[in-house]
Amino acid sequence: MIMNAEIINIGDELLAGHTVNTNATWMSKELKNIGIKVIRHIVIADEKESIIMALDQVARGTNYIFITGGLGPTEDDRTKAVITSYFGGSLEFSEEAYKWVEEFFAKRGRVLSERNKGQALIPNNAERIINKMGTASGMIFRKNEKTFFVMPGVPYEMHNMMKESILPELAKYSKVITSELQINTFGLPESEIADRIMDVMPDIERDLSIGYYPSVRGITIRLAGNDKFKVKKAQEKIQDLLGNSVYSLEGESIAEIVVNLCKEKNLIVSVAESCTGGSIADMITNVPGSSAVFKEGYIVYGNEAKTKLLGVDPHILKEQGAVSIETVEAMVKGLKNKTGADIAIGVSGIAGPDGASPGKPLGLVYLAVAYKERIHLQKINFDRGRIKNKEYAARAALNRVRLALIDDE
Repeated sequence: MIMNAEIINIGDELLAGHTVNTNATWMSKELKNIGIKVIRHIVIADEKESIIMALDQVARGTNYIFITGGLGPTEDDRTKAVITSYFGGSLEFSEEAYKWVEEFFAKRGRVLSERNKGQALIPNNAERIINKMGTASGMIFRKNEKTFFVMPGVPYEMHNMMKESILPELAKYSKVITSELQINTFGLPESEIADRIMDVMPDIERDLSIGYYPSVRGITIRLAGNDKFKVKKAQEKIQDLLGNSVYSLEGESIAEIVVNLCKEKNLIVSVAESCTGGSIADMITNVPGSSAVFKEGYIVYGNEAKTKLLGVDPHILKEQGAVSIETVEAMVKGLKNKTGADIAIGVSGIAGPDGASPGKPLGLVYLAVAYKERIHLQKINFDRGRIKNKEYAARAALNRVRLALIDDE
């Protein structure tokens, strides 16, 4: 039997848009892994009426309710008192909880204030969950065959409670274990990926759950089912179908894949960036151990810099423009000569929101990758706003390196 769950996230900052609600996403994924189906997420204000209404509206078939937020020491944290009263209990001082809070402050060289002593008030009608990462205790209420888990809204505090105290216990009673695998792709549109899969595997949706998740990182395909062998077989078949557009099966970034490939081949990479403004170098250096393959890069944003630092012929810039195949080709040639790198990457484009001209729309980017005796060239047009245009262009450049290395093999 599949158990159902609801998630209630409490916090005015979530409703105001000041804080992104990552808690619901994280909990849903963890619960799915142990066979618990989340049927609803809601976000509510930290006020008595909203909390009571949310509790009143929990579905009849829900087994578990996960509540986060509003357990802090300030006046605007009302969750603990409201929920305790809702279930017919009262808050009582706990010596055990007080000692924990006192030791928590002492370890950090801080003095326990009167306000923080309120963290030692625990409902007399709930089980206490120890918070190893903070001072607000978690609580477990049980009523009408439903279990309510109340936790802090601070993500790392909630994660620790779930991983150490809640998920292991729930997994013991879960009869359905879902196997989930992913396939990370870049370069193919979502519609083409779906068409390829459905043409060859028309019954896949009947046998497995399949989802397509597009972003600037590419298209992630998620497969889930109760038969791990069937899920794995489907993953392998889809990987074969999509070929070199698949860059990862474990969630690694394209930058991680490229850095690791270059390490294996003892290759040095250099970059010359115009429209991406250093994004490619940033992605590479975010990978631990990237110093073994990345030595230098240049941000050649203006035409003068392209000529002065890379030796790009001013006539190319004047006749073809900074955003052109000819310019990025000249950029990587100059970069390779200057740095002696095994792989040279060049990027120039129109990030927007200004700069478009006839024949050169916003989001137009030219890429060049010089490797061995060949220069790999690519034109892309991804107009999703300035920031996403830059991010996509940087990933597309790294993906072009990945493909160049695969072609070499």
